[in-house]
Amino acid sequence: MTAETQQTSPLFAWAQLVRLPNVFTVVADVSAAFLLAAHGPSPAARWICVLAAGISLYWAGMILNDVFDIERDRAERAKRPLPSGRISLAAARTAGWALLGVGVILGSLSGYLPSENVATTWLPAAIATLLAIMIVAYDGPLKKTPLAPAAMGACRFLSFLLGVSPVIVLQADGPLVPLHLVAFALGFGIYITGITTMARDEASGGDDTNLKVGLSLLVIGLLALAFAPQQAAAGFPKFIRTPFAFPLLIAMIAYPVVLRGIRCVRHATPQNVQTTIRSGILTIIPLAAAVAMLGAGPLWGLAIFALVVPAVGLASSFRVT
Repeated sequence: MTAETQQTSPLFAWAQLVRLPNVFTVVADVSAAFLLAAHGPSPAARWICVLAAGISLYWAGMILNDVFDIERDRAERAKRPLPSGRISLAAARTAGWALLGVGVILGSLSGYLPSENVATTWLPAAIATLLAIMIVAYDGPLKKTPLAPAAMGACRFLSFLLGVSPVIVLQADGPLVPLHLVAFALGFGIYITGITTMARDEASGGDDTNLKVGLSLLVIGLLALAFAPQQAAAGFPKFIRTPFAFPLLIAMIAYPVVLRGIRCVRHATPQNVQTTIRSGILTIIPLAAAVAMLGAGPLWGLAIFALVVPAVGLASSFRVT
């Protein structure tokens, strides 16, 4: 298939619309969340179900983002699938809302699939519903407001919690979700809030204040991730509570993104901003791999890290931002 034929293919257009490389970040963080909470891939049916829910909700958000932005894209990004007419607005709208509903249904179902070791739970249904509401809020009324980056961060926060929710045992005398799992979710959420803040006005080289605030939030999110294991209760695997090993691992993973962010603040150009955002989004995968390693061991961490290969490969053909 030639490049010209590929770009006129309906499948290629839909892959552009959902920003295909990004889906591997959702596979990574939802899977890492599940592996961290369950200490392994069991019950597998709940993992597969909640993972499908996370992908459905993410794709719904990507599609509805372009549906809500159709007039702006017609003026500024005429080659995108909707303004170019390669996908009809009606088809995109139907697909977006359908995937949103499917995501909520699958998320709800993940808490009720049979399991010998984990009781049924309504928590995934509640989190999937909240995530769907936040997706619509971001794509719609909040997109052009100062709250947009926080809304995007909240989506990633809820996405991580969705991953842990099918295997959380609810207790009447304790928090709904263990503190260390909330800390990990907050880390990812604040990190994405920072990236989204930096990405505002990326086409024009970014705003100096947004770049500085975004970089600060990105670093705060990374610190929250690095020290989240310290919030684990007694009985959690001891190897994750080594004081400096995990923070050092997060620092090594995050170093290239932070360095790009600093360069971006010092010399803001559209290319520098877009490169930083692309790198920051794809770095979610190795960060999630580190989290998966904590919960389920090195082999599962390596399996999640391997998602970098298709994500980076596809990022050469599809936009990430």
